[in-house]
Amino acid sequence: MRGASYPTTPPPSHIWIYERDRAMPEWVAAKKADAVQPNGTFLIHSEMGQARVHPGNVIFDYKGNLYACPPGEVQRMLQEMEDRFAPDPKVIARIVPQSAAKLPSGSTPSPKKTAASARPVAKAQSSPRKWPAAKGNPPSVENRHPSELNLDDSYQRSTENGASQALIKKIATGWDWRMCLPLVVSKRDDGSLWVIDGQHRLAAAMLRGDIPFLPCCVGVYGSVADEAAMFVAMNRARKPMNRLDDFHAAIASGDSEAIEIADIIKGAGFTVSRKTGSQSWVPGEVAFTSAIAKVLRKHGAKVCSDALTIMQEAWPDEVLNAGASMFTALTKLAINPPADFDPDRMFHALLKRDQREWASFLNETKGGGEERALALRQVLLMAYDEEPEVRNA
Repeated sequence: MRGASYPTTPPPSHIWIYERDRAMPEWVAAKKADAVQPNGTFLIHSEMGQARVHPGNVIFDYKGNLYACPPGEVQRMLQEMEDRFAPDPKVIARIVPQSAAKLPSGSTPSPKKTAASARPVAKAQSSPRKWPAAKGNPPSVENRHPSELNLDDSYQRSTENGASQALIKKIATGWDWRMCLPLVVSKRDDGSLWVIDGQHRLAAAMLRGDIPFLPCCVGVYGSVADEAAMFVAMNRARKPMNRLDDFHAAIASGDSEAIEIADIIKGAGFTVSRKTGSQSWVPGEVAFTSAIAKVLRKHGAKVCSDALTIMQEAWPDEVLNAGASMFTALTKLAINPPADFDPDRMFHALLKRDQREWASFLNETKGGGEERALALRQVLLMAYDEEPEVRNA
C-alpha cells in the first residue's frame, strides 16, 4: 500500500472580497437572500441557514455552500472545514490493511503539524455519547433598522416604570457599540420581526434616533406561545453579576472609587473576598465593599480605614461573620461618639467576644443593614460601659 492515497480537502472553488463599488459575481448573486441594505450588508443562503455579509468580508464557495467572514478569519474557517470533512478513521481502517501501519520508518512523509492537530484532544470513548437532538433551526445574524422591530405586550415586561426608563436613558446616553449584543428576534410567518430579548436596547436606539441598525439574532419560533416560552427561559437562565464580581471588574476597569476602597482594605491588612456566601469566607477577607463605599462617600477614607484597622487587630484570625454590621457600627461610634469616649477602652471591650458572639446579638434584629448596624452600636456601647476604664501607666 505504499502508493495508497488519502482524501484531501480541496480549496474553495470561488473566493471574492465584497466591496460596495464592485460588481457581484453570479455565483454570489445566485445565493442572495435579500437586497443590499442601505448600510451595505446583505444576506446569503448558507449551510447553516442565512448569513449576513458586511462590506470587506470574504465570501467563498466550499463544496457548494457559501461562507462569509472577515479576511483575518479565512484560514481558521478553512482549517475547520478540513477538520469537519476529514475522513472517518473507521472508514480508513476498513480500506487500509493493518500492515500499512507497520511501514518502515521513512517510507512515508511525516504529517505536518497544524493548528488543529496542536489542540488538546479528548480521550476517545468506547461508545459515542448520544446528545439530545438540537432544538429549533439555526438563526441568522442580521442588522435591522429599529423601526423594523416590534414588541409583543402579551409576554414582554412593561418599561413604563422608573427603573426601566432610567436604564433606557442610561443606555441611550452612553451608547457603546461594543456593548450592544445581538437582540434575540422572532421572524413570524408574515415576515414581521418581534423582539424576545433586548427591548431596553431597542427603546434606547429609538430614543436616540440616530442608530441606523441593531444586530439581531433572528430565528423562527413557530408561535407567540413559543416566543413567550423562550422569553421566560432566557430570563430564568440569566445569571446576574454578584456585587463582588462587579467590584473586582470595576477595579480592573480603572474605577477610581473601587480602587480607593481596595487600597483602604489592603492598608488595614485585609484582602477583598471573591465570594458572597458567608460559608465560603475565610479569615482576613472583607466582603462588605458596599458598606465601605457608603461610608467613604459620606465621611471619607480615614473613618473607613480606622474601623477596618480596629477589626483586623481585634480578630486577625477570624471570619468576619458580622463584618458589615460591625464596620458600620464602629464608624457610627467614630462619627458621633458619646461624651468622653475612649477608643482604647472600646478596643478592650471588643476583645472580650469573638465574631460569632458579636453576630449572635443580631439574631433577633429585623430589618436591613442600617437597622442591624444601629442595633450593634447599642450593644457595643453597653459593652463599653461594662469595660473598666483604661488607666495610663
